[in-house]
Amino acid sequence: MKLIVTTSLFIIGSLFLQAQNCDCKANFLWLKKTFEENDAGFAHILKNKGESVYLLHNLQTEKKVEKITDYDLCQQELTNWVYFFRKDHFRVITTQKGLQKQKELKTYSPLVEKSIQLKSFKSYLSSKKTDDIEGIWKTGKNTIAVKKIGNDFIGTVIEAASTSTFKVNEVVFKVNSDLSKGTYYLQNYKPVDTDAIHYFGQNLLQVGNSFFERTFPVYPYSEKTKEYLKLKTDNKPFGYKRDENTVYIHIPSFHQNKKDIDSIFQALNKEITSTPNLIIDVRDAQGGQDRNFLAITPYLYTNPVRSVLAEFYSTEKNNQFIKDAASDPDLDEDSKKFYDGMIKKLENNLGKYVNIFSEENVSILKKDRVFPYPKNVGIIIHENNFSTTEEFILTAKQSRKVKFFGRKTGGALDVSNMIETESPTGDFILSYCISRSFRIPENTVDDMGIHPDFYLDKTVPEDEWVDKVTEIMNYWK
Repeated sequence: MKLIVTTSLFIIGSLFLQAQNCDCKANFLWLKKTFEENDAGFAHILKNKGESVYLLHNLQTEKKVEKITDYDLCQQELTNWVYFFRKDHFRVITTQKGLQKQKELKTYSPLVEKSIQLKSFKSYLSSKKTDDIEGIWKTGKNTIAVKKIGNDFIGTVIEAASTSTFKVNEVVFKVNSDLSKGTYYLQNYKPVDTDAIHYFGQNLLQVGNSFFERTFPVYPYSEKTKEYLKLKTDNKPFGYKRDENTVYIHIPSFHQNKKDIDSIFQALNKEITSTPNLIIDVRDAQGGQDRNFLAITPYLYTNPVRSVLAEFYSTEKNNQFIKDAASDPDLDEDSKKFYDGMIKKLENNLGKYVNIFSEENVSILKKDRVFPYPKNVGIIIHENNFSTTEEFILTAKQSRKVKFFGRKTGGALDVSNMIETESPTGDFILSYCISRSFRIPENTVDDMGIHPDFYLDKTVPEDEWVDKVTEIMNYWK
């Protein structure tokens, strides 16, 4: 069971506030105290790294935050402090109030380029012999002209939607000539450096987490590139029979997607259970709830599956979150009964770790049936997989049918069940974890990740991964 609370960036409102500097030290002292007293992974990492190293880390951070008056810089430094413990399964997010204060400080200004004469630029593009990212591109409702100026490709807005932050002639990104490094700009015009720059099949460009589709010059648009764009941008699971030997399914997330996941497997059940190979693509699936992958397990099952459970850290703050969840009027009777028992256990063990699910540390899944098809299951993974997705991977790894393809996962599972709390200043929200797995320290995942059976190196572009996995699995028919 997961009690994940996801937090998204708040939209900046129109409330006017007098510009004021960030009290970063006060926010740091609050974050440090909250994390030390409540996070389920704090004691484990402190024991591993040692108190002397931790004290030095605190002293270095305190010196930095004393001089910081900018909300963005403070948010980054608070994040850097938590990195001492782990690289993910926490969030430090600026609230609407903090974002508004940052906006009033007017820290960043747009980078503006000269107007592009579209007619002459298109004529130039039509006469070009080389293939690069110069051209006209669409992202959302904005149109971007990418032009090489000096040693950089500059992406400039030439048509902007009325709702867009960016205006005509403002720069969205700049990328060096070999596409190895670049900078993109947030909606407050803050520059962010990135090496996540990819050019797929002449028609798709990725800079950071943004995707751009070419509109001019016109080139043939390959199906594999269209499929890749769909899996990167569609928030619904999708799938189809790819060839006579292969069914392909993409799952974008295990967050609130149970009905959609169940539906796609039900719709393709006949094809899956009569076809040798099944590919499940979970790239970018960062987390969610364990129950959301239950519909998948029958197709993977070959033998009893052992799942190591977690224990919850009982503190007044953590327990209050459970009490708030238990007060939901829409809960059914079984859930209310479960929460009542959970709260009683936690309240009787303040300051301790509590196994709230059972007296055992492991649950065992047994099924009566092993499907003859699919014979082979390939699961595509990479560094943007965390949390529940990694729990799914640990479950799937126990099947003799399953092999993993791609790159190692992000590593954020040993401590889990994130909850959030707001700073007294109202500037930041900290999300931290209230449970830790019985796997640690013997079988850790955090920061290490889970490695694939078949590593897909950088010479295989990501829009070709499904083709490559299909090719390999067709040897196993």
